[in-house]
Amino acid sequence: MFGAVYSIEYLRLFSRWWFEDDPFLYFYAAKITNPFTIFTDPQVLRHFTTGQALVPMQILSYWIDVRLAGFSPHFAYAHQVCSFLLTLLLLYLVLLDELRNDNIAALFISVLWVLLPATAVVLQFLSTRHYMEGLLFTVLSLYLLQRLRYYDGRFRWLVLLAIPVSAVVALLYKEIYLPITPAILLLYALRYKERALALSTIVMVCGYMAYRFWMIGPALNYGMPYLKVPQYFAFLSKLPYTISSNYGGYCICGLVAVLCFYFARRGRQNLKTVLYFFAALVLSLAAVAPVSYALYGTIRVPDPWHRIVFLLHTIGILGGGYFAVYCATRRVQVTLALVVVVLLVPGTEKTRRLWVKMTESAEREGKFYLNNPDKVLLSEQVAWWFIPGVHAMYEVGKPHYVNVRDLGNYQIQPGSPVWRFQDGRFVPDYEPLKHVGQRTP
Repeated sequence: MFGAVYSIEYLRLFSRWWFEDDPFLYFYAAKITNPFTIFTDPQVLRHFTTGQALVPMQILSYWIDVRLAGFSPHFAYAHQVCSFLLTLLLLYLVLLDELRNDNIAALFISVLWVLLPATAVVLQFLSTRHYMEGLLFTVLSLYLLQRLRYYDGRFRWLVLLAIPVSAVVALLYKEIYLPITPAILLLYALRYKERALALSTIVMVCGYMAYRFWMIGPALNYGMPYLKVPQYFAFLSKLPYTISSNYGGYCICGLVAVLCFYFARRGRQNLKTVLYFFAALVLSLAAVAPVSYALYGTIRVPDPWHRIVFLLHTIGILGGGYFAVYCATRRVQVTLALVVVVLLVPGTEKTRRLWVKMTESAEREGKFYLNNPDKVLLSEQVAWWFIPGVHAMYEVGKPHYVNVRDLGNYQIQPGSPVWRFQDGRFVPDYEPLKHVGQRTP
């Protein structure tokens, strides 16, 4: 219920339109007639985006939307909300088992995860659905792992098979789950001497790497430079800000560090758990190292690039909640949860406002472009490829747009201005070069 109210009433996802990468990605998925080629034809995957990423499940997710409802943003966001709610429910169930059926604690931790700005970013951006659905199948594999001890015989073998299958699906959604998901499965298999699970996990990883090499090749090129060492340390020092999209994130990091300290003092096994937690954080950071440059310059703005800290923040908030349950009294737990809620809510609202502003701007320009084929649109979207994507998706005949970045090469014909949004409406502009950068709310 909380997830439904949050996504439908608070974020109002069902009123959103296409944004940034959405038109091109959906247009590309719509051209695929045979969904099996998504997994078997390297060329289909290599031309999907400019980055070298193995994401066939992402393409399939969009292909399903198009086949069921055409180019419908309402259906696409309904799919988005369903994936989010399933992830939230499974996350709650996994926490419930780990916290010995402490439903109040599991509920609070789940709510804190929802309130993370990074969660809000991934939820509001159709183009990052694969982050959410990758987490969905990762958590499903963990849920099945927990259920394993309750079964025996033939059904147990079915669960044993379903665990790596779910993990594989997660990896095929997004590569950031490659370091984390198999590591958890292997750790469990070694701890409880599950040889079949250990072997299937090793085979899964080897098979995935071979499959990736076949489909993508050895490259890890995402079209951006790597951060230099001093820059990366500066990036790490600023990273806590992204947890809450305000300086309260440093406070949250401090609280988690204190909880780790008190939890580790309670025994050697607890110390191992804390070390596993930090190892998971390091692995999640390593997974996004190739794209950290994109977040480095806009780290205080919860824009689309905040998706790269989604898994990192998920691990951080879940780990912090787990340690709080096992090393603090109920009164302290409630106090800590309320403090974190107070720190997160302003950042959540900041994220929502920014995304409403960005998506409304994209919708205005997109619908103006479609409804006015006789007028040249001046697109001021940061994602310059948005209007070209709308043009391709809706099969507009003659291009009648110009992006801000291309104005220097654009020749305005006498009596044929470009149209730009200003003071609440689209107006003709005969000298756009003089007005670049003069955006109005």
